[in-house]
Amino acid sequence: MTNRRLASEQGYSLIEIVVVLVIVAIMATFAILALGSSTQNLGRQNITKEFKVALERARFDSIRRHASVCSEMSRVEITSPTSFDIITDVNQNGNIDAGDTRTVDFGSRSLVEMVFDPAPTFPVTIRFDQRGNATSGTCAAIAPVGDPTVFCELPCTAATANAVNSNIVFVSPTGTAAMLAGGEIIPSFSDPTTSNIDSASQINPLLAIWDLVTSSPSPSPSGSPTATPTATPTPTPTPTPTPTPTPTPTVTPTVTPTVTPTATPVTPTPTATPVYCISGQRPAVDNCICSPLQYQQANGRCRNL
Repeated sequence: MTNRRLASEQGYSLIEIVVVLVIVAIMATFAILALGSSTQNLGRQNITKEFKVALERARFDSIRRHASVCSEMSRVEITSPTSFDIITDVNQNGNIDAGDTRTVDFGSRSLVEMVFDPAPTFPVTIRFDQRGNATSGTCAAIAPVGDPTVFCELPCTAATANAVNSNIVFVSPTGTAAMLAGGEIIPSFSDPTTSNIDSASQINPLLAIWDLVTSSPSPSPSGSPTATPTATPTPTPTPTPTPTPTPTPTVTPTVTPTVTPTATPVTPTPTATPVYCISGQRPAVDNCICSPLQYQQANGRCRNL
């Protein structure tokens, strides 16, 4: 009887319950901290990727439009630690206009800033030419691209940026944009080795430039019969008869009138006018000939050139 009563009264003590609750609270705290850190890292990486994509769009737009004038080059301008402008040919008219600027401001949605060492003079411009090469500075004083852009979670400085709290966007002189983790070594690129070749010499003697000349083929007309003109007879003039003088008696002089002979006109034979065929007629059937502006097909019909 006593054993049954003790078995029914068994349970957890207050100390055991408190220990379990403390362990659960500690684990929940670590989980929340990890989740918050992941959310901040994801937000920072999204902002960094958005800046990288803006650089790639500006480079592609300059190459597409063959932008050779500094003011017409597509570019990205960093206007503050939390905002930048994308200037491209938005309306697709081939030029950079006043309405072709799009501003991205991420200061109100995150604790991420762009940090610089030393602090720059805004705006910081990264532009691309017709070949995709990147330059910086103003159009009056063009300079090579500067230091990489560091996106860091606050509180942060250029000295405290590392792989945990920051990301880097690096732009090479040829315009290639790369996204790196904070603290990574920035790659360096040397100028490529080039050789000068005389323009009059051939690099490859087996290479030739072929100019494709296209022209609409003209149909070759078949032999068209030429109308034989009828010779117009030349009228033969009738000789004028010489009047015979009448002897005049000596006693009574008589004046003999001069007789003017009348030439008989010869009526010329009319020239036969050739009858030309209409397109589609047969000379052998319709009693006509193909005109000089027509050609005769194999089926005997006349066709216009």
